[in-house]
Amino acid sequence: MPHRWCNSAQIRREQIESGADLTFNEVFKPLLVSRVKSLSPGNVLEVGAGTGHISKELFELGFSVTAIEPSAGMYGVAKDVLSLTDVRLLNCTSFELEKSEFYEVAFSHLVAHVVDDLNAFFESVGQHLEASSHFIFSIPHPCFYNEYKGFFGDEYNYMTPMTKNVSFTITKDSQNTISGVPYHHRPLSEYFNRLVESGFAIDGFDETYPEDDIQLKYGTKWEYPRYCVFTCRKL
Repeated sequence: MPHRWCNSAQIRREQIESGADLTFNEVFKPLLVSRVKSLSPGNVLEVGAGTGHISKELFELGFSVTAIEPSAGMYGVAKDVLSLTDVRLLNCTSFELEKSEFYEVAFSHLVAHVVDDLNAFFESVGQHLEASSHFIFSIPHPCFYNEYKGFFGDEYNYMTPMTKNVSFTITKDSQNTISGVPYHHRPLSEYFNRLVESGFAIDGFDETYPEDDIQLKYGTKWEYPRYCVFTCRKL
């Protein structure tokens, strides 16, 4: 799966740095950074760092950050984005990270819905967290995202897990299509239950719905939350 992001890595960087990706810049980055800051961790792990822009923001706020990214293309972009920081960037997955590595907060942005084995993914993150440390992650909102993107047709049933390779564009850049990305639809109950099975408690849950002034920048109002963010604590 990681190689699927190689061809889109530079596109994603340009979308973020130009401001075209409103959702990343004005919704996700502020929310995830706020959640990490509220926990005041001594060190932070980003799982699936992508272009590295969130790790960069956290470093600039004074946090000690390790970022892992398995895609060679994304890793190359993140290496450049993070070149003037002390963020420790590794080209690996959470499964490959050294077992001796422990963190007070781990977070991932739009990763959990592309992994095949949710339990294994949660456990791979949990093994690098100290007791009572936190894992924060974002996903497309299972209740509403298919209505927004229409990835699934008549076969769609909210309660039925299903998988498809999808293509998508962002609102402010319809010219660049990102293709061949695996998307696992799972009902929310599956996320909650897999977290509990993997040794986590749920400390918070955000449904992303921007303020009106931000929504106006999209050209149309959001009818419902498009994404959600879990804040979980390792037991």
